[in-house]
Amino acid sequence: MSSVSIPPPECMLRPLEVPVRYLFGPGPSNVPPRVLAAGGKPIIGHLHPEMYEIMNDIKKGIQYAFQTENNMTISMSGSGHAAMECAVFNIVEPGESVLIAVNGIWGERVSEIAERMGANVHRLVKAPGGCYTNKEIEQAIEKHKPVLFFLAHGESSAGLCHPVDGFGDICRKHNCIFLVDSVASLGAAPIFMDKQNTHFVCSYSLSATLKLNYTKSLNKNCKSKRTDKR
Repeated sequence: MSSVSIPPPECMLRPLEVPVRYLFGPGPSNVPPRVLAAGGKPIIGHLHPEMYEIMNDIKKGIQYAFQTENNMTISMSGSGHAAMECAVFNIVEPGESVLIAVNGIWGERVSEIAERMGANVHRLVKAPGGCYTNKEIEQAIEKHKPVLFFLAHGESSAGLCHPVDGFGDICRKHNCIFLVDSVASLGAAPIFMDKQNTHFVCSYSLSATLKLNYTKSLNKNCKSKRTDKR
C-alpha cells in the first residue's frame, strides 16, 4: 500500500505548548534556565570525544555532591530503585549474610531485592522513622556477620534523614561493606562519603526537593576501592 489509512491526529500537527507553573511540592520542581538551555544543545554521538569529556565532567560533579575523591563514580540511566538493585547485585553473592536497617519502606524494599538474589537477609527493624544507635548497629553486625549493611540516609516514607556518622567506621572494623541510600536526601542534606568512611552510596537525579534540577532520570553510584575488589 502506498498511503496510510489512518490520518495523523490533530494534536501531532500543532506545536507543543506547556504552561508555566510554579511548583512548590517535594518534586518535580522548576528548572533553572541554565539547565533548560543545556538540554537544547546539539545532539552528538556516544562515541564522539566530546561525549567522553561531558561524562567526565558529570563524574566530577557527582564526586562533589558525594564529597568524595573516589574514582569509582558512575552515572547510569535508570531509577533510584535501579541504583539500589545495582549496588546489592554487585556486592552480595547468593547465600551471603546481609543486614538491612528497616525503619521505612526503602529498607524493606532492599530486603526484598537481596532475598530475590538469594542472600541471607537479616532485618534490623524499628518503627517507621526510628533511629539506630551506633551500639545497636555494632551489636547486630557482630551477631550476623554480614558482608553488607544497608541504611537509608533519606527514608522518605517516614520523613527521616538518618545520621550516618560512625557507621562506616563500625563496618570497616568488622569487614562489612556499608551501603547508603541517599536517593531522597542528596541535595537537601549533606553526605560526606570519604569523611564518613562509606563504602557505597547510591542516589538519583530526581532526589530530595529536586535541588539538583536534572531533567533526565539518572541514578548515581559511587563505590570504594574495597567494594570494587568484591
